[in-house]
Amino acid sequence: MKLSDLKIGESAYLLQVNGEEAFARRLSEIGFIRGEKIHNHMKAPLMDPVEYEIMGTTVSLRRSETKYIDISLEPDECENKKSSFFSNLRFRKWNGQEIKVALVGNPNCGKTTLFNHISGGHEKEGNYCGVTVDSKEGTFIHNGVKVYLIDLPGTYSLASYSPEEKYVEDFLKNTKINVILNVLDSNNLERNLYLTLQCQKAGVPMVGALNMYDELEKRGDSIDHQELSNRLKMNFFPTTSKYGKGLTQLFDEVLDAKGTIPKFKKQAEIIDTNNTGECYAYINQALEGIYNRKKSGKSMITSRIDTIVTNRWLGFIIFALIIFIIFGFSFDWCGNFITDLIQLFFDWLSETIGNHMGDGWLKDLICDGIIGGVGGVMVFLPNILILFICVSLMEESGYMARAAFILDRIMRVFGLHGKSFIPMICGFGCNVPAIMSTRGIENRKNRLVTILICSLFSCSARIPVYTVLANAFFPNRVTPIIFSVYLVGIAIALVLAKIFSVFLVKEQEMNYLMELPEYRLPSLFNVLKHAWERGKQYLMKMGTIILMASILIWVVSYFPHHETDEGRLKTDETFIGIVGKFIEPVFRPQGFNWQMDVGLISGLSAKELVVTTLNIVYGGEADAEIDQQTNNLSKKLKDSGALNANGAYAYMLFNLLYFPCMATIATIGHEAGWKWAGFSICYTCALAWVVSAVFYQVSRLF
Repeated sequence: MKLSDLKIGESAYLLQVNGEEAFARRLSEIGFIRGEKIHNHMKAPLMDPVEYEIMGTTVSLRRSETKYIDISLEPDECENKKSSFFSNLRFRKWNGQEIKVALVGNPNCGKTTLFNHISGGHEKEGNYCGVTVDSKEGTFIHNGVKVYLIDLPGTYSLASYSPEEKYVEDFLKNTKINVILNVLDSNNLERNLYLTLQCQKAGVPMVGALNMYDELEKRGDSIDHQELSNRLKMNFFPTTSKYGKGLTQLFDEVLDAKGTIPKFKKQAEIIDTNNTGECYAYINQALEGIYNRKKSGKSMITSRIDTIVTNRWLGFIIFALIIFIIFGFSFDWCGNFITDLIQLFFDWLSETIGNHMGDGWLKDLICDGIIGGVGGVMVFLPNILILFICVSLMEESGYMARAAFILDRIMRVFGLHGKSFIPMICGFGCNVPAIMSTRGIENRKNRLVTILICSLFSCSARIPVYTVLANAFFPNRVTPIIFSVYLVGIAIALVLAKIFSVFLVKEQEMNYLMELPEYRLPSLFNVLKHAWERGKQYLMKMGTIILMASILIWVVSYFPHHETDEGRLKTDETFIGIVGKFIEPVFRPQGFNWQMDVGLISGLSAKELVVTTLNIVYGGEADAEIDQQTNNLSKKLKDSGALNANGAYAYMLFNLLYFPCMATIATIGHEAGWKWAGFSICYTCALAWVVSAVFYQVSRLF
């Protein structure tokens, strides 16, 4: 009998896992071993994937993968391999005042919460080989000793199944550390101890933190942690990192462990961690009589919430409502109000400085180039912070995994993962945080494909361009025209995702396997901390690039500086005007003139500059309010006669598809590597030219 044959609400016992060796090993590492009881909880709204419970953990698998798992409705006896215990502990003298500690644990075990609570915010980020696998380092003083605490990515094992596991394995092998601090979820201790046995192979002193101990006590369960310490030859301490309970005693032991020879060293040499059945037999024996659980599996609260949010009919409605609320807070109800305040501040600053300076290029550089450039970055910060606060709330509460669960079947059709939907939605606000949010996608191939198509989801910076052209050439159909542009972007992005996943990204796609954690009340401190870290990264990495690009655009649109008799700048005689006329033949198939081409050039820096540049070249005021620019420019474009409705829509399509702003390209380079950033530049420009040209030429026939 196959696991795919197991009906909802039924239970069975595992016999064996067939199919791809790497995936079979991954399943065995999280508890899919012979004789374990597995329960079918529910199916996603589209009937795939399916949620199962095994060894106290809730996971989801696609039906195509459950066909390789053999089960039996009758219990299968498993022989537990007997293990002996050795004792050999002695201390070395150590006079140093520093200690390097590696923080290791399963995903969703509270490891990062512990790190944030103890480090006090003195962390820095690092990357591994261009792959977005983050580690963080925090420093703090404990009992006079400076502790360097390195938070490694969460991993189920050290089998190099994913980039995270490869990173952790290489780090433990190649980095000199004094102590491994192993954080375990007390509510899923059996599965978490498998990683503990693997870490013991490193031969480094270890201390265990039985985290989330308060939840275990609320469930009425118990662990004799002292006896567990005796059996596994390393000390374990109950902790609740969310409130900081037990951390002082924990780090007292970490300091004491430095320089010792682990008691478990001989035992670690005997256990074959490549044999998952042997490991879990050893773990079961070690926990026998000391780990008492009144009820295994999901809590009643989690079960009740899942019944609603993953319901076949309500699941998608609830998800759409949550996304609507997130965007309402980020870009309308709260975000725009704060953005307007920041914009008013920079307007005031520019006006104040301008009033104290004489007219000339230096005043224009400071007010329009520098202050305008910095302001153009800062106004997005509230939206980004609020967006990431909302995303962090979804992640910490446990709902993010459910959203991926219900959307996976739809996204799979286009070669994507269920989690790809979140960055795609974020892209409608700003492509930069959208690409940064792909870090939540563990699958390298799905993550890369998502990054490559994120820029095709029209960000808010393109809205002024659509508004100007729609009001000028489609005054009675503004909303349908703009909405159609968004739909074109979505359709092209999904088609390209399928093409990229099949022909371009050659990396092997990992099988679908995702844990569905318990619902938990998010920690306000952690949520705000995560949001600020991402916002700070945006300012540091993107602010400089946008600032430099804005100054460059200002320079080429200001010099050579020739004015008309009325005092207006002769834009066609500036560098940007010369370039615009030079490239004008390239865009004749789209029906653009050189002024429109100049707007596209300025849009390379930031899409907000397109309307400002067009307003300048058509004789408007650069410092006019954006609404005034939009209304005036719409009239000027209509009256100029240089563009028709077909060309206007082609221009909207080009702005939708071509070169993402420099901040987005820099983010792609940081997250995926500069090779893929260069590819994004080339393919988006070519795609924009072809689509807009085809549309314009075909539309002229009707």
